[in-house]
Amino acid sequence: MSKQRPDLAGYILAGGRGKRMGGRQKLYLQYQGKYLSLRTMEILRSLENFYISVAEIPEDPVGSAGWITDLYKEAGPLGGIMSGLLLCPQDALFVVPCDTFGLDEEMAETLIREYERSGRPVFYRTEKGPEPFPGIYTKAMIPVMERQRTAGNYRMKSLFETEEAKEYTFLDGTKQLKKLVNLNTEQEYLRLQRRNDGRESSDNE
Repeated sequence: MSKQRPDLAGYILAGGRGKRMGGRQKLYLQYQGKYLSLRTMEILRSLENFYISVAEIPEDPVGSAGWITDLYKEAGPLGGIMSGLLLCPQDALFVVPCDTFGLDEEMAETLIREYERSGRPVFYRTEKGPEPFPGIYTKAMIPVMERQRTAGNYRMKSLFETEEAKEYTFLDGTKQLKKLVNLNTEQEYLRLQRRNDGRESSDNE
């Protein structure tokens, strides 16, 4: 697929400390010998630029991605995304956490095509409501994110409870989001590795 989307960049969130990951750096989690973040970049290969949100710049690079260090400490994903929107030259960011597994090209392209059509922030929703990831965040969201950050509200889903959210696009992701696995703990990561080894069906841990 040709690279023709210069106003939209891929953005991987990796600023968390990963306390529940047994000391592993989430940015370097692997599946089948490849970083999950690199897999995400390959899925988003129609984009020209990629950035990784980090608390501090690590030693090992991940593909061609540039680093964006958090401007706001202890502000969670909200602060990381705000930092990216403020510092990157692109108009919008396709945001995926580094510990998300299962994003596929169809899911990604559905969001990207809708963004290209409308120019608005784009997210999936399920019967439980809108989901923040994966999603396309635009610079137009900076004021509402800053308002929320200043109020000390770092809850991502609060962004969808604002007046501005009426201008966002929400796509039905009931089927799509079931494909995703969020690796929040070491047990979940080990379970993914067992799937790779073909042992998941016989191991119920």
